[in-house]
Amino acid sequence: MAVISLAQWGYRGSTAGGRKPGRMGLSPRSLAPFALIPLGTLYCQIHELFFGEIRSAVVESLGWASATLSPWVIAALIFESRIAAGEQRPVVVRRALLLGVSAYAGSCGAAFLLGATGEQAMFSRLPLLATALLCAILYPIPAPAESRSDCAVGDTVPPVAPAEIVFARAAGNYIELHAGGRTLVWRQTMHNAERILGPGFVRVHRSYLVPWRSIDTVTRGRKGPIEVALHNGACLPVSNRYAANLHS
Repeated sequence: MAVISLAQWGYRGSTAGGRKPGRMGLSPRSLAPFALIPLGTLYCQIHELFFGEIRSAVVESLGWASATLSPWVIAALIFESRIAAGEQRPVVVRRALLLGVSAYAGSCGAAFLLGATGEQAMFSRLPLLATALLCAILYPIPAPAESRSDCAVGDTVPPVAPAEIVFARAAGNYIELHAGGRTLVWRQTMHNAERILGPGFVRVHRSYLVPWRSIDTVTRGRKGPIEVALHNGACLPVSNRYAANLHS
């Protein structure tokens, strides 16, 4: 019940926050975290078979796995429910780190209460934390669903007038065009986008293309420009490779 209740809380929180909720139905991906408990039970039985002096009953192993792995199941369900389309990878990894550390602490606490030693409770769970972070790094973030049909693959015409674009950001094999409160997807490379949009736009980073009219101020370091602040309040990084473009 605790797993279901917290998973529902994560779903409601993602909806209330304006994020696109993850699929909490009976899809294989949403059910995958629950496999941790039977797998943990099986691991306990195999470990005791080869290394333990005493064999526990399957029910005892199931209870141990349920108590110590439920925090990981809950964390995975909340993580899945809070993924937003088009979300940036660093944000996803930071959320995974927070949930992973919380699950690690809960799992260690449950193991201590069940009589585990410090090594069993803490060090043996570090691989789970590392695995959770790796999964977050590799997790497939969906593109903004509302914009996928706006433009065909490789279209030479952007899905919004260039005069409305505040900045463009590379996102995998497409480009996100930020125009006011909208984010539209353009199936195009940054190199081609720079050529198509013309001299009114400047490349400031391998992932960012900005119209000159959007730039408010340029922050400079000892070696040149390091950041541009836009009129809408956004700040974008400037890489060494493209810093010279701001001198023109």
